[in-house]
Amino acid sequence: MKDFITIILLLLLGIGFIIIYPWLAFWFAYLGGILAKIFIGQELVAGFALLGINISIEQIPLIAGTLGWIGGFFKVISSSASKKEN
Repeated sequence: MKDFITIILLLLLGIGFIIIYPWLAFWFAYLGGILAKIFIGQELVAGFALLGINISIEQIPLIAGTLGWIGGFFKVISSSASKKEN
């Protein structure tokens, strides 16, 4: 019975992570977009205009949040194991 409860809790934790992580990624990036709008908004809009992308300064937080949400799906976690050579 204890193993069954552990499996159910792990499944719920996994499902919760899948649902909550994209939401958190969006809102943290949105907050970063608000800060970017406040501190470097005009420069950011001018830089986008040089690239041919015309946005208003009010769109910066939404664009940052959207890119943060999309970028959350492309996280790469790499680990390396060193092999001991003789």
